[in-house]
Formats: sequence, C-alpha cells, structure tokens
Amino acid sequence: SVWQMLRGSSIVFACIFSILFLNRKMYSFNWLGLGLCVTGVCMVGIASVMGEGGSSSSSGNAGDLILGMGLVLLGQVVQAAQIIAEEFLMKSVDLPSMQIIGLEGFWGTLIMVAIVYPILWVMPGSDGGHLEDPFDTFVMLKNNSVLLSVVLAFLFSCGTFNATGIAVTASLSGVHRMMLDASRTVMIWAFGLWVHYSVDPNSAFGEVWTEYSYLQLVGFVVLVSGQAVYSEVLKVPGLKYPPAPMASPSPAAALNLCSPLPREAAA
Repeated sequence: SVWQMLRGSSIVFACIFSILFLNRKMYSFNWLGLGLCVTGVCMVGIASVMGEGGSSSSSGNAGDLILGMGLVLLGQVVQAAQIIAEEFLMKSVDLPSMQIIGLEGFWGTLIMVAIVYPILWVMPGSDGGHLEDPFDTFVMLKNNSVLLSVVLAFLFSCGTFNATGIAVTASLSGVHRMMLDASRTVMIWAFGLWVHYSVDPNSAFGEVWTEYSYLQLVGFVVLVSGQAVYSEVLKVPGLKYPPAPMASPSPAAALNLCSPLPREAAA
C-alpha cells in the first residue's frame, strides 16, 4: 500500500525529466492534471493502508521501512528515466519503437545471464546452497508443463505490455504513459472484488469492500480526472491553453501516395 502511494512519484519524475531533457513546456493545466493524478494515487494508497488496519507489516523496523521507501523512490526515478529515454530515442533520434524494445530485451537478457545469475549462484542461500539456482529452474521448467505454460504466458504478457506502452509514448508522451500505468491499479482492485464476491470468498486473490473503499473509489475518480485535465480532454475555465495545432495531411498524402484534396491543392 505504501508502494502504491510512492509509485505516484514516477509521474512527477517523468514530468521533470521531460522538461529537462525534452525541453517540453508545461502549462498550468498540465501541472493541475499532474497534481490531481498524484493526489488520486495517494488517496488509493491511504485507503489501502487504513483498510489493512494494524497489520504486522506496519510495525516493522523504522530503518528497514525508510530503506525500503528510499529504494522504491529510486526505482521510480529509474523507471521514469527509462520512459523519457524511450521517448527521446523515438522522437529525437527517430528509432523505431520495436527496435528500442528489442534492444532493451537483448541487453536485459545479457546482463541477467552474464552478471546477475552468476552473482546469485555464488551468494549462499536456501536454493541448494545458492541464493538462486538457475540450473534447477530449467530442470523444473522441463519437468512441469504447467509451470512452463505460466512462464510463457508471463513472457507474452510482458512483451505485449511493453509494446503497447511504448506505442502510447510514441503517440502521446512518456508522462501520459506513466499516468495510464498508475491507473491500472483500478483493474487489479476491481478484479479482487470480483474474485471475492463472485468466485471464492476465501480466495487469497480476493479483496473485501471495506469502509475505506469509498476513499479508494474517489481516488480513482480523481486520478482519471487528472489524466483528462492533463490531456486537455477536460478544459478548466480560466486556464491558458496552447493554440490548436494546424491540421496535418493524411499519412498517405504525406507520403505522396494520393493526390491532395481540393482544399489542399488550393492552399
């Protein structure tokens, strides 16, 4: 739940990086939408914390809690930097989006195989004397078709998630992508409610409607409203908006694949 609140900072970091590295101008309605999004994410997190009550996770060591929160914030900075770097590569360097995804996957796999797994193999742990035993992992995948199917489904899900995410970055911006990423929590929450009340009340994947769920619902509404304000879907009276861009020709006309319309020819 604390993670849900802290992850809202990724939207702020993405906005700051877009200003610093992409020279993007922010209007007052952008800042208003950004503030609403962060407020909505925090409301969702607060509702989750209050709904859990006095859980054991809230009574841990203060030093570990601060360290964990710091690492979460650092992770949000890295995630926001990655999103803005992808936008820079697509819109400034003109790299294809799928090529960027492929390069990220290639270098991520190379780092895991050449650096991370050897370190986990050397470090002592409970997995056959290792912190992580990749050889035992491959044996389990070979002998368990269900586990292999779950892993393949997870890889497919990650691939489609990254492909659609970078498509949003290409069409809109990295900040829009971070906002949409923050709103996926509502789907998880709705799925948990559906599991508890429609499938199995004793399921570990279900979630109970508590007295603080109304605050969580309002938080989602504020989050969606912030996205609409930032994207100029909802315009707030009294705020300055940029002039509407000139209508561009169709993609086919831009590639000289068709004759221009009469109005375009007259112009």
